[in-house]
Amino acid sequence: MSYPEPASPNTAPPPSTNTLLVAVLLLLAGALVYQTVAPWLTRSVQPAYEPRPITPRGELGADEQSTVEVFRQASPAVVFIQTKGWQPFLLGGGREEPISSGTGFVWDQSGYIITNMHVIQDALSGGHHASLEVRFTTGEVVDAEIIGGVAENDIAVLKVDAADAALQPIMLGTSGDLEVGQKVLAIGNPFGFDQTLSTGVIGGLNRTVGTPDSGEFLTGLIQTDAAINPGNSGGPLLDSAGRLIGVNTAIISPTGSYAGLGFAVPVDSVVESVSRVLSEASGKRRPALLGVQIIDRDTALAMGISPEIVDAGLFVVRVQGNSAAAEAGLRPWDQIIAIDGEPLKDVAQLRVSVESREPGDVVKLTIIRRTGRRVVEGEVSVELRAEKVLF
Repeated sequence: MSYPEPASPNTAPPPSTNTLLVAVLLLLAGALVYQTVAPWLTRSVQPAYEPRPITPRGELGADEQSTVEVFRQASPAVVFIQTKGWQPFLLGGGREEPISSGTGFVWDQSGYIITNMHVIQDALSGGHHASLEVRFTTGEVVDAEIIGGVAENDIAVLKVDAADAALQPIMLGTSGDLEVGQKVLAIGNPFGFDQTLSTGVIGGLNRTVGTPDSGEFLTGLIQTDAAINPGNSGGPLLDSAGRLIGVNTAIISPTGSYAGLGFAVPVDSVVESVSRVLSEASGKRRPALLGVQIIDRDTALAMGISPEIVDAGLFVVRVQGNSAAAEAGLRPWDQIIAIDGEPLKDVAQLRVSVESREPGDVVKLTIIRRTGRRVVEGEVSVELRAEKVLF
């Protein structure tokens, strides 16, 4: 008879399923604990955080210091202009709400404020029972009265009664000696962001720009790449010395916003416009005027007019309504070649000749009118008058 051999004392019984399951769970639990505790253990052994040192700025560069100083000097003269109007409710009643806004600047301590005519157009037209408010950098807000304006330069003169501290006149410069490439600065209120500074250079001089709403032209403008957006209109264009050299007036942009082409009325034209308004307001002599806008030879050539035609005389690009020129029958794109028989070479010659006369004097203009292929030359008698510049 045979008997089974006894089991070897070194041979373990096979593990059960429960034992394996417990082992797996222990491993998973250990991994979970490690993932939870390991980041804390890692952080606990790192050194304490020390803030990074700040590098001293040092002095601003000379150009930066100059820009900062110009803004500090000129910005107190720049004001925010807002047109408000009564907006009726559908079921009766209403309230006063902002209609439009723009920029202006203090002309002198008498309280005269300069801006663009198109900035105050809503108040000028009398629509919405509109009124004008001017806000100064001191925080003072006052009502403004429209004194007058010169349409050909898009310049308007307002009058306010404000505290002396708010009336910080801007420093005047000249525009006859400007150079393409020189630095300029613009201060204004684009999109309602007041006291905004932008910088650039003069990109061109003596530019002519059409106004799409009225179909009229502004001539002799300064072109700049300093950012000018809606709301900048009426604000100052300054040179690097902080002097006023122009009034920001127009942009060329397919979107209506900054596209690198801004235009300003040169300060010499601004001074002339303000003088005309304030002279009439004070009862002083008013100069004789034709009531036209003229472009010079370079502008006409830039607009694509052939040199042979340009050399014949000066082109009329705008005839002001109810002016002496309008009454005499002058039209846009008539070409004035002589005044009282004296051939004309440039715009300045025509201006001097007219302003040397008195309102009521009659001058004879020799003009060329082109209609299709027809060219007619003739004389037009114009009784000069002083343009109405008070509203």
